Order: sequence, then structure tokens, then C-alpha cells
Amino acid sequence: MLARIYRSSEHAVRENLHLYDSEDKLVTDSQHYWDSFHRDFIPGKAHWRGTGIFVNDDERWLKMGRHNYDTYRRLAGVATVDNQPATIVDWGCGGGANAVHFAPGSSRYYGADVTTASVMECQKQLIQEGYHNFVPVPFKVGTPETVLNVITEPIDLFLCVYVFCVFPTKAYGSRVLDIAYKMLKPGGQAFIEIRYADHTPISKPHRWGYAQNMPHMVTYRIEEFWENAIKCGFEPQLVTLEIEQEVRMGRRYAYYLLTKPA
Repeated sequence: MLARIYRSSEHAVRENLHLYDSEDKLVTDSQHYWDSFHRDFIPGKAHWRGTGIFVNDDERWLKMGRHNYDTYRRLAGVATVDNQPATIVDWGCGGGANAVHFAPGSSRYYGADVTTASVMECQKQLIQEGYHNFVPVPFKVGTPETVLNVITEPIDLFLCVYVFCVFPTKAYGSRVLDIAYKMLKPGGQAFIEIRYADHTPISKPHRWGYAQNMPHMVTYRIEEFWENAIKCGFEPQLVTLEIEQEVRMGRRYAYYLLTKPA
């Protein structure tokens, strides 16, 4: 409790004095953080099955991805596996919690992540489910645009859940939005989750100390992200809010369905 109060006070002081880390520092610190793999630490935060909060709770791991898939289906009007997107990019695929639900029925599933370990773990989970059309796409935090050199076919769905909030900065988030737009075929969809800011000070983007503030690095006002998507060329369709998630993943989540004009 005292540690939480201290962090909140430090955040308020830094906000008032505008003491933020530079973009370059946050990008470097982000890559260092995710490269520091330890079986009992980072894999849990990358949503690896059986690690961290999912130790001895496999149903929670499955329920998390199922919840995101059901939310996408509801927003996009996808009723069955038979009419879901054929080519999918899972940006920040982690340990495959979303992949095991989104991949079946697709012809190709690209798992993009800033660590090779997570990409391989995602592939492992899909193989166990009998899915073999997975394409691993590791990249570095500082150069996300290199993914465009690997994924050259037009994409039907760009999926990014529990990732925008751990980006180094909002400017970085705009880079990824632009990449998503370039990947998608005309009429393609982006299904993106963000953490939204409300009136509370703690909900503001932290912009410093990546390692200790990782879950709160980037937040947006709800209309702000909608407008950012429009600036990138998207046509926002729907947004749904979850003040607190039933799967106990946190608070203040917004899911957006965006489309690339046909």
C-alpha cells in the first residue's frame, strides 16, 4: 500500500514538473525490459500459459483470449469461424492467449512480437491446438516498420490487445497505427484495445520509468484514440468500454473496431 502511494505521489510530482523520459530512452528501456526474460517474471507479463497470474489457473488464461475473441466477434458481426478473417496479424502476440482463439479458420496467422521467445511460445501453443499456418515475425522495439518487409500480403485483420498500453509513448502508438493501416487490404479491419484515461491522475500516461510503470505507459482519452485513428486514414466503426474486466486483467479498457476504406 505504501509503495503504491509513493508511486502515485512521484507520478503527480513528475506530471506537475513535466519530468518525462525521452522517447529514445523509453524505447531503449522497453526493449531491455522485454529482453530480460526470466521464467517466473516476464513470461507471466507476456501472458505465457502457466506462468505469472496463470500458474495453476489455465481456465483464466483461456478465458482471457476467449473474452477478446468474443468481443471482436460482437463488434465485427462475425458469427462463426467459417466467416472470420483469412489473414491475421497479431501484434504483440505474447504467449498466444489470443492466437489460440483467433487463428483457427484463418489461412495464415502472423505473430509479431519484440522477443523471439514469445513468438516461439505462441507458435508452440498453436501447434498444440493443431494449427500449422503460423508465421513468426520477431522485431525490435525501435524499428517496428521492419515488419512491413516481412508481411507483404494484404491483411484482413490487424489484432492488438493488451499492447498499446505498454508502448513507450503515444507517438510510438501512432507509428504502429500507421503500420497497421499499410498492412491491411482495403476493407480490412483493425481490432485494437487501449487503456483509457478518466479524470483520475493515476490514469494519465506515465512517460517515465518504463520498468516500474510498464502497465501504465500509454493511456488515451476515448475520443483521442478515435481521432488518432482517423488521422492515420482509418474509419472508426465502434468502441466498447470495460471499466473493469471480468477476467481480472485490469481497469479502464476500450476496444475499437476500425476499418480501412474500401
